[in-house]
Amino acid sequence: MKVVVIGSGGYIGKNLVLSLKEKAFDVRPFSSSNGDCIDPTTGILSENFSVPSGTNAIIYLAQSPFYHQVPEMSWHLWSVNVVSAVRIAEMARKAKVERFIYASTGSVYSPAFEPLSETSPLRKDNWYLLSKVHAEEVLSLYRNDMDLVVMRIFGVYGPGQTDKLVPKLLSSVLQGKEISIERNPEDHSDLDGLKISLCYIDDIVEIIDSLISKGRSSILNIAGNEAVSLRQMVNAIGQFFGKEPVLTVTERCRQGDLIADISLLRSTLNPQFTSFESGLKRTIEAIS
Repeated sequence: MKVVVIGSGGYIGKNLVLSLKEKAFDVRPFSSSNGDCIDPTTGILSENFSVPSGTNAIIYLAQSPFYHQVPEMSWHLWSVNVVSAVRIAEMARKAKVERFIYASTGSVYSPAFEPLSETSPLRKDNWYLLSKVHAEEVLSLYRNDMDLVVMRIFGVYGPGQTDKLVPKLLSSVLQGKEISIERNPEDHSDLDGLKISLCYIDDIVEIIDSLISKGRSSILNIAGNEAVSLRQMVNAIGQFFGKEPVLTVTERCRQGDLIADISLLRSTLNPQFTSFESGLKRTIEAIS
């Protein structure tokens, strides 16, 4: 099977390409850092890009690095997350590609404290999230032409990751930095902070692998089966390193948690999950 990975230089992309090659897929990786796909300056797809003949599936993982620099770089978000994605989807339609898999985010949901299902209300008050919602809506129009799978990914973590929640917490615990925990305005006894459905990198790679061959047009929450609180994460990290985390419960209240309802994922693929304890252990061992 021939698989094109757009955004192969990112964290998920690198791990996915390695896994697919090990499983003897014919993988064609494309990364903005190589200048062979999306221009890193403009976010626009190169005029020289074309879908390789015989491609069975395209996985679109490309992300704009400027999601914090808005509104001044909002045009770049739209170029990568929407315009270039749609251009490749149109090329895929013409090339009769069977499946197009688009990486969105679990953060598109409106803030809530209960588990979020694929039908939960969406946010449209944030530049980055709005770009993802628009991309999902536009790409959905291709569902009559090919299987179109939208992955709403929650809390990916694992060895080699940088500048995300788990590695930032690892660094803070090791350096003895204060970690703030926000209250739950709906439950004053909840002093554990943000709860998030984390998903270990190997699990996400296996899920995408399954979607390549088994996916059908749908929107899917991609997450692990554990909702872990900030306090639980920090305490677990502290236990591994034998350090007491510096935790402070602030007077600020958080708007919600990021807990995924993965009922549809289970019924569609029935994936196996790495426990947070095991995933954290592997992550720490990789940097020790």
